[in-house]
This record gives sequence, structure tokens and C-alpha cells, in this order.
Amino acid sequence: MKRILLIFILPLLRLSSQTLPFQLNGKWGIKEGESTLIAPVYDTVFNFDKSKSLCLACFKVKTASSNKFIKTSSTNFYCNYLNPKSQRLILKTNLKDTCSVFQLGKNTAKWYTENDTLFKVNIKNNKYLVHKNFRQITFKPYYDIELCDDPNFFVTQKMSEADVPLSGLVNSKEEPVIPNEYSGIKLNPSDSLIMLCGAGVRLNSEDHVFDYSGKKIQSYHHHIDLATKHFIVFKVFEPKEHFMIYNIETKEEKELIADEIKYHEHDNALIRIKNIWWILNLKTGEKTELKK
Repeated sequence: MKRILLIFILPLLRLSSQTLPFQLNGKWGIKEGESTLIAPVYDTVFNFDKSKSLCLACFKVKTASSNKFIKTSSTNFYCNYLNPKSQRLILKTNLKDTCSVFQLGKNTAKWYTENDTLFKVNIKNNKYLVHKNFRQITFKPYYDIELCDDPNFFVTQKMSEADVPLSGLVNSKEEPVIPNEYSGIKLNPSDSLIMLCGAGVRLNSEDHVFDYSGKKIQSYHHHIDLATKHFIVFKVFEPKEHFMIYNIETKEEKELIADEIKYHEHDNALIRIKNIWWILNLKTGEKTELKK
């Protein structure tokens, strides 16, 4: 009898803890069970993320513009990030300016729902990182900023004079580690290595391996897809696309047939062959199917 009661009670508990948008008098808010978390005063709302840390509540603003021949109007949405107490996110953009209203863009809702702790905010085409407790993480403006495999670093992008986004790396204090001079950056946290791609940036560019202090360790004319202390995995595009495993100590090269490769740990990599992932020992070549 107790088991039967639990089966019926648990779904009710899950339902009562859900946050759901609702409409009243043509305006939108958010409820949790019978409690109103966000008052129904907005033109549209986006529900709380799965951690129930914040939501997005927006007002619709119509603007008109005219010239000698035609009058046009456009509609934009301007939003507040709100926590369950209906408190607004307020960001510092420089020493004299703050911002609490953010224009709704194509990726605005995606950015605050795809990560459990941090999210990206756009202010006048510059990106900032914020913790979901509303603590501001970055204060400098970047064309773009992304999390990477090591939480102590962020990959940043700045626009070159030719309007090409170039990647660099900063630490958690926003101190520059790698200048914004590369087309791509990857990290290997276990070996404290940074892989830098120079393709498309300049003629005869090289890929580099740096350590965490920003010191260059190796340079190669091949594209570096993965690096450990003892091995480099190159991605070769001609005459056909394939991978090459390069032993740094012995200088030996071995061809690797795989559709995709990712760093796993130490001298092991994850490789995908069709729809199956394997753990590959780069030293012995042995692979073990990755169990889900």
C-alpha cells in the first residue's frame, strides 16, 4: 500500500515544483505551483532554466522610421534576466555605466539554458560572462567569449582590422594568456597544454602547442587536433581527410582511421568510428568500446 501511495505522490511532487509561464489580461508571468514567481506584466517570458536560477522576461517595443518615400515600423523585445525573487540582473560595462535591459536576440534564451552555472550576455554586440547567482565573471568587452575544457580559462574573440574574429585565451582574472591571433583554441587540462590553430590567419601559418604559462613548446605545419605530453594527433586534409598520430619522442607517425577524436585522459583519446565511441591508447593503439 505504501509503494502504491508513493507512485502517485511522486509525480504530484514533480508537477508542483515545475515553473510554468502563464497569461493574465494579455500579459505573461511565471508560476511555480500556485505561487506567482514573476508577475504577469510582460509581453513575453522564457521559462526558468533547469536549475531554476533565472528566467527572461521581455517588453515589446515598436519603433517607427520614415524617409521621403515610405514609413516603416519594427518590433523589438527588450528583456530583464530575473531570479525567482524577481530581482534583475545588473551588469557593469565600464567604470561609469551599468546595464539591466538586454535586447532579445536569436541566441539569448539558449545562452542562459545551456550551462548549469554560467551564461553569456550580449550588450551592444559585446559579450560578457555571468554566474547564475548574478555575479559578474568578466568585465572587459569581447566580440565573443566561450567556456573551454578548463574552468580556469575562457576563450575570447576580438575582431581584426579585416573584420575577422580571432581567438585568444584569458584566465579567470581576465589576464591575457594567449593573444587574439588564432582561428581556434583547444585545451588539454590534464597535461596543461594549449593547442592553437593558425589556419586562415596568415600565409604558411603554423599550429602551436603552448603550456599554461603562455610559453611555446612545439610548432607544426599540420593541423593539431589533439596534443598530450607524448603525442600529437594531426588532422590531414589531403589527399583525403584522415588523422595521424605523431610520437614526440620517437618521431614515428601512424595513420588513424576515425570520424572524430576528442581528448580523454593522459595518453588516451576518445575516437568515434561511425556511431560507436572507443577509448584509444595512443601508445599501444589498443581501443576499448566506451560504455554508456
